[in-house]
Amino acid sequence: MKVSVKPLLLLATLTLAACSSKEELVLPEVTNSINPETIWEQDLGSGVEHYESGLTPIIVGSTVYAGSREGLVAAYELSSGKRKWLFDLRKAEGSSFWSNISDVWSGDNARISGGLSFGYDKLYFGTENGDVVALSADGALVWRVEVSGEVLAKPAVGDGLVVVTTGAGTLIALHPDNGEQRWQFKNDQPALTLRGVSEPVIETGGVIYGSGSGHLGVLIAERGYQAWEEQIAVPKGSTDLSRLVDVDAKPVVRAGVVYSIAYNGELVALELRSGRQLWKRDYATFRNMTMAGDTLYLVDSTGRIYAVDSRSGTEVWAQAGLFKHFLTAPVVYKNYLVVGDNEGNLHWLNRDNGDFVARQELDGSGYYTEGVTDGDYLLVQSRDGELVLLQTP
Repeated sequence: MKVSVKPLLLLATLTLAACSSKEELVLPEVTNSINPETIWEQDLGSGVEHYESGLTPIIVGSTVYAGSREGLVAAYELSSGKRKWLFDLRKAEGSSFWSNISDVWSGDNARISGGLSFGYDKLYFGTENGDVVALSADGALVWRVEVSGEVLAKPAVGDGLVVVTTGAGTLIALHPDNGEQRWQFKNDQPALTLRGVSEPVIETGGVIYGSGSGHLGVLIAERGYQAWEEQIAVPKGSTDLSRLVDVDAKPVVRAGVVYSIAYNGELVALELRSGRQLWKRDYATFRNMTMAGDTLYLVDSTGRIYAVDSRSGTEVWAQAGLFKHFLTAPVVYKNYLVVGDNEGNLHWLNRDNGDFVARQELDGSGYYTEGVTDGDYLLVQSRDGELVLLQTP
């Protein structure tokens, strides 16, 4: 990613985000047949504000971990929402003194952006300032290292590694205990890309990644050597924006098959071991997909929602009621598919047929990232940092 074109990258994503706000869009009428219960609410800093940040909370056992862009990371009891600890990355040593103060201010901004991941009894995240950070489960700083580039996606953790992808497309593997670099793989990016990168996935000894040039590849986790790389999207069109082919969605891996999708590209299923194409279909998005059973769920670049049979690529259903609304990626929660929008609504769909079953107006700041679930609860975080835990029977 070239520094000279970064304003264009941001402009491209802001143009996409603003597409729904420039038109008088009407939400479809919905009669709520379910009433999700709010278990608790908490505010954490100022969230991600208007930035295009993939910072999402996670649920680990009985604990919720969440962060805000300015540098706050906190842990909460899942059942009650009671805060266990607060860490401020803007304080050089992450002093425990600050963990007891609810409102912390600093003129600096840590710019946490790379999501939160948990493994090896530690919490990992990255920043736009080029830091990768590890905290202990009780909120103490374990290590903090600088890498060569912005960390825009959450780290992948597994096989004795913490792997991050920089905005320039470089994958860097670190030791989970001390942050020591194990290997680095440089992946060239085109001059113009969307501001974002694919979250890497560690699976069966491989690191699976997407690129801004429309490729999906696998590295050998132990050494960082490339096993294979396949092009899943080819630039087309006469304008720079129409030729964007970023693979920004996190690859989905199931039973030896990897599913990937590109912006202005296609949805493909490839054999994980060899990269051999099993099928491809004409869908496109930069949002993450999700999978339940044999069904893939996705929100395309225009706000249409789809369910696709993962075995054949056959479309199961399509829901166009939120066309041109700027939606989050979908999350499967119990019998439902849930998406948020940039007006602060949560839309609940029957995941078997795509029909709307409920809509909730929760936070006017809107939603940019998808919710997360442990199976019992659904957790969402708005742009302004409000965390809401929900539950249905």
